[in-house]
Amino acid sequence: MIAEISGGAFDAFFAWAPWVIGLLIYLAFYVAKRHESATKPAPVGQTYACAGCGRRDPREHMVPQQHGGAVGWYCADCASFDSASLHSG
Repeated sequence: MIAEISGGAFDAFFAWAPWVIGLLIYLAFYVAKRHESATKPAPVGQTYACAGCGRRDPREHMVPQQHGGAVGWYCADCASFDSASLHSG
């Protein structure tokens, strides 16, 4: 007995296989991503304390400075003083 697939069944399988596989991939991503939370919005208006003098200002008015892998926020006065002392020496 020789088992043989008919041409119609062969054509139907390869006609529907990409759609079924694509649907399964889409479904897997939907199930994986459905409980993820959205990213937090930018903290506009949030205040930071200056690392030099302690004065509080909105983030838009602070100057970030990296040191040792961390970010310190400085007010404009302390940031200009720091950069002036670095360039004078």
